[in-house]
Amino acid sequence: MRWGLGRGPPAVAEGKTQIRAAACRLAMKARDPLAIKIELPVIEDLGIKLYGKLPPVVSEMVANSWDADAGRVEIELPEGPITGESAIVVSDCGDGMSYDDIAGKYLRIGRKRRKEEGVDRTPGGRRVMGRKGIGKLSVFGIAKNVEVSTVKDGRRNTIAMNIDDMLRHAGGGGEYRPRVVDDDTDTCDVGGTRITLTGLKRKSPVDVGSVRRDLSKHFSIIGSGFEVVVNGTAIAPGDKIRSGEVERTWDVDAEQVAPGGGPGGWTVSGRIYAMKTTLGPEDVGLAIMARGKLVQRNTTFGISQGSKHAYSYITGEIEADFFDEEADLISTNRQAVIWESEKGEALQEWGRRKLMEVSNQLSADRKKRNERPIREDPAVAKWLEGLVPAEKKTADKIIGVLSHGSGIDYDRRIEIMRYIRGSFEEQAFREMVADLPEEPGSARILDMFKTWNLIEAREMLRIVRGRLAAIAELAQLVDRNSREVPDMHDYFLESPWILDPTWTEYRHEARYSKILSERYPDDKLGEKDRRIDFLAIGVGNTLHVVELKRPGHGVSKADMNQLLEYVEFVKSRMGSHPDSPYDDVTGYVVAGGIPQGAVRTMVDEARAHKRYARTYEDLMARARRIHEAFEKKLERMESGRRGG
Repeated sequence: MRWGLGRGPPAVAEGKTQIRAAACRLAMKARDPLAIKIELPVIEDLGIKLYGKLPPVVSEMVANSWDADAGRVEIELPEGPITGESAIVVSDCGDGMSYDDIAGKYLRIGRKRRKEEGVDRTPGGRRVMGRKGIGKLSVFGIAKNVEVSTVKDGRRNTIAMNIDDMLRHAGGGGEYRPRVVDDDTDTCDVGGTRITLTGLKRKSPVDVGSVRRDLSKHFSIIGSGFEVVVNGTAIAPGDKIRSGEVERTWDVDAEQVAPGGGPGGWTVSGRIYAMKTTLGPEDVGLAIMARGKLVQRNTTFGISQGSKHAYSYITGEIEADFFDEEADLISTNRQAVIWESEKGEALQEWGRRKLMEVSNQLSADRKKRNERPIREDPAVAKWLEGLVPAEKKTADKIIGVLSHGSGIDYDRRIEIMRYIRGSFEEQAFREMVADLPEEPGSARILDMFKTWNLIEAREMLRIVRGRLAAIAELAQLVDRNSREVPDMHDYFLESPWILDPTWTEYRHEARYSKILSERYPDDKLGEKDRRIDFLAIGVGNTLHVVELKRPGHGVSKADMNQLLEYVEFVKSRMGSHPDSPYDDVTGYVVAGGIPQGAVRTMVDEARAHKRYARTYEDLMARARRIHEAFEKKLERMESGRRGG
């Protein structure tokens, strides 16, 4: 049974039905037809231009369901390619609308419900979310056709609107009359409203999971008493914050927000989280809610995220209902508050103090946790006990510097700390450490260790020798013309730097690898022409699509043309994923050789478009040349340090 559209109790007695129908016909003769009068700029600026993405539009409809005292909202999104038949449907089981409600409330753009009715709560006791009466226009930002079907007191009213027809009437200064599909039609369906959007403007498929996560971030009232279901799956707390990824939690319990940080003012409540891994820029900071709905996406209240590394781990949301009371302090599309106000300045001041407090606690906790394995090492602990206070202070700073770094496991840090003890007797080394600030930036740490030739040479030498061994391993795979997918796949997954030695930080994007493999199977090709695998490697803000061919395969024109198609396909999928950290795509095909002539010319021309063909031999020769030269330089540095 569909909420809002299910079958209700049995029909009333036939005599009563006939009486009601006759009365209804008499009433219809006296009432005006449904119409909406609106200026063209209003439709364009408050509907088409203001709302261009799916989640904010759906959130407006969900807010309407909340205001209708619905207990459940069902959202149906198209899955797969968007066609002319694709539709978005939002239905609820709330208080529906009568004919007069549609005419006097729904079709009145700019109706201020709270002011007009003199109350800011629904009949069910909920605080009303709607404020400006323009959210209903949002649907025209993503669809051309809108059908609203609503049931109240056993009667159904359905209207259909088309944005092109509406714009034509608005351009002429006239009024637009929606097409009436049902006019007080008797029904046994229970109350509720269903909105159907067709003629969708988007071309890319809908990422349903992403929409579900975005909706979870738009509301803090989803849960007990108000359920939101997307394609059959209810939004759950884990869609917003996954508990297994949380390192620490802070509760904000009715804290005071006042100008100048003084007494009185307003209050905020909520929860702040420190995550175990760094967050994307859009998730860093606190989201601000008012009446359970998002009014400001995650913000750091003017603090630069780069000013302190701990900020990149902090997220959460707070309730600031005072932003949605008398004064209009929220932007038209409810995505940002207006900071240039007394309340805005007070909240920003509070937010800065709160984030600083939380980040300091997080940094202190992590510092203590990171230092513990080093301090508890028997050799280091014994050494620390024998130091005088001045030396102990310097040693503490060294441990802090070493713990502050990333990318080195604890066993390696302890090994480095033991090695540092041998240099501690040198006055120059102690003076260098003493000049560092309490929380040195990575550049200062790196500069110190480079100057002393203490850490960098040994660590880099270990990495270079490991890479030279990896190059030798690739040579063995190529010599065998490896057919085992796991072997070559795992090699490039562990050592993507073979494509570009400057890639020191990278991530495997299994999602894109999978969709490429599903979209472009090559089981019809001969064995020697088949690919080994697809890899998608993220470096910075660029996604690198890599097609691995058999070492016995030579690059062809078809391979280069296909590479262009891979890149364009991934770009299209990135565009449908709002959480993607990438804004560029490059492509590689790796094979056994590149024939001279037309194919070589095509490969050379493709470089200008960030599409590359590489051979296994060229990759190994280039990487070997760079790393062998680096190894010799590091060995000279290490030898010179020992000799000194």
